[in-house]
Amino acid sequence: MDTGVAIALIIAGITFLWTLYRDKSGDTEELMSRVGDLETKVLIFESTIDRLATEQDEMKKSLKSLEDQIHQLDLKIERILTILEK
Repeated sequence: MDTGVAIALIIAGITFLWTLYRDKSGDTEELMSRVGDLETKVLIFESTIDRLATEQDEMKKSLKSLEDQIHQLDLKIERILTILEK
């Protein structure tokens, strides 16, 4: 009887360990899939941030150019007003 109980406990233990291993494998596959999705999203976000940074630099240059043009127009208007006042 003691041998039968020992064998039953060994089989139960092996079955328990197999169940744990099998469950962890399924969890690992799901987690790997989720990590892959997150890595893809991070790459997309990084490229979007790079593109936005480039566009921001271009917008700064355009804004500077417009500020210069407005300044030039202000100077011309001042000259015209000075001429008209004479």
